Parts: sequence; C-alpha cells; structure tokens
Amino acid sequence: MADNFLEKHYAEYEAKRNALQAHKLGKKQVSRLHRFSESTEGIELPTEFTDPFNYTPHPLCKLAADEVMCYINTHPEWHDELQQGKMFGVLVVKNAMGQLGFLAAFSGLLNKQNSLPYFVPAVYDMLNPNGHFKTEERAISLINAHIKELEAENTSSSSEEILELKKERKRRSETLQNWLFEQFVMLNSRGERKNLIEIFQGQQKQHMPPGGAGECAAPKLLQYAFLNKLRPIAMAEFWWGNSPKNEERIHGHFYPACEQKCRPILNYMLNKTI
Repeated sequence: MADNFLEKHYAEYEAKRNALQAHKLGKKQVSRLHRFSESTEGIELPTEFTDPFNYTPHPLCKLAADEVMCYINTHPEWHDELQQGKMFGVLVVKNAMGQLGFLAAFSGLLNKQNSLPYFVPAVYDMLNPNGHFKTEERAISLINAHIKELEAENTSSSSEEILELKKERKRRSETLQNWLFEQFVMLNSRGERKNLIEIFQGQQKQHMPPGGAGECAAPKLLQYAFLNKLRPIAMAEFWWGNSPKNEERIHGHFYPACEQKCRPILNYMLNKTI
C-alpha cells in the first residue's frame, strides 16, 4: 500500500515537472528516463559502477539494451543510416525515490539530429541554425566556395588571394573548434564542471581533444544523469549495423568506450585517474 502511495505521488510529481518544462520550452517533452517493461525482481544490483573500458554487461544493461533495440526497430526511417553502423548506450539509474530505470543514448548524430525523443540530448547543441557554430561554419563554407572560384581562374593574382584565404580558413576553423570544445562543459559525480580543453590538458599533457569528443553515448548518459540527480548503477554500449571499414564491430554486441575520445572525459566524470 505504501509503495503504491509513493509511486502514485511520485508519478504526479513527474507529470507536473514535465508539464512545467514543456511550458517553459514551448513544446511537449518526452521523458528520457524509462521504466523497465519486464520485471527486474531477483536481479542483484552490481556492487560497484561499470568500468567503461573493461566490463561484462550487467543483466539490467542487457534488459535495457533489448528495449532500446526494440525501440529502434519501430523507426524504419532510420534503417539505411543505421546499417552504416552506430554505437548506442544504456545507463541503468535510480531516481530520487530509489526506483530503477534506464537512459539511452546514441553517438554523434541520428537522422541528422543530436537530440531526439527517447534518447538523452547532446551535451551541447551545435546544430542550432542561428547559433555561433553554424553561423561561423557557413562563413567558412563561403571561403571554400571562393577558393574554388579562384582556382578555376588560375591567374597569378588569384593564386596570392587563394593563399591568404586558406590561411584565413585555417585560422577560423581552429578558432571555431576550440570555441566548440569550450562549450562542452562536463559535470562529474562530485558536481564539478570542466570543459573539454581543461579535461584533456589536465590528463594528457596539453593535448587538445580530438574532433567529436563529448559526442559519444557514454558521456551523454552520465551528463544527463548527473544533471538530473539520477544515481548511475551500471552502463553498457552496443553496436548497431554493419561493421566499419577500420575495425570489426558485430551487430548487437557490447563494446568498451573508445580510448581516444572518451577515456579522459569518463575518467573525469567518474573521478578516476588514468
């Protein structure tokens, strides 16, 4: 009886919170925290959180992954894109009431978007058409187009201008990439915040982050959990689609987080040392 009472009132609280968020954002919100459709009774929780780089998927992660796979199969419009291969992730969590659930994420973009219903959002939305990133990206594209026009002319004066434009393109591209890394402000389990440049310089002796850092599934999952006061229980990532050319990946199999992009970020988010 008590459990039903608490569950009822927590559901009411969640509904009010989601309605408030929807009102603030001017659009309907879809919950990113999912309840297990199958019973989890009798499944023991892990004694410690997953090592993202060396793990056997916990039974709860397998259940969550099965649900995500079923959800993916309800979207045939993604089929051709996903056949090229993509990593997905699940994070089993407990909410403030101690109830189990799970989060889901995809790496990079899906359907040319970085935020879709059901999945946790991107750490930073670089796809805003009116935002600084897209505005500057368009400016760099105009430089590329002008370079092509001048190359077609093939004159001595155009060669000098091409050289200057290439220098300008390089400068603006590097500046934009560094600016983007600064927008990815990662939250760790202690409530501390650092951007990607600070994280990578602190752990890899001044090395800059690689392109795409912060866009993988695992950092997205932990970021959403920490922002929303959800306690991480276990995590796993699985591959969907064909194997890429440069490495072997099997559809539906679980894999560790990537070393180059994710290790410094996840070590920071989980308060680990290399």
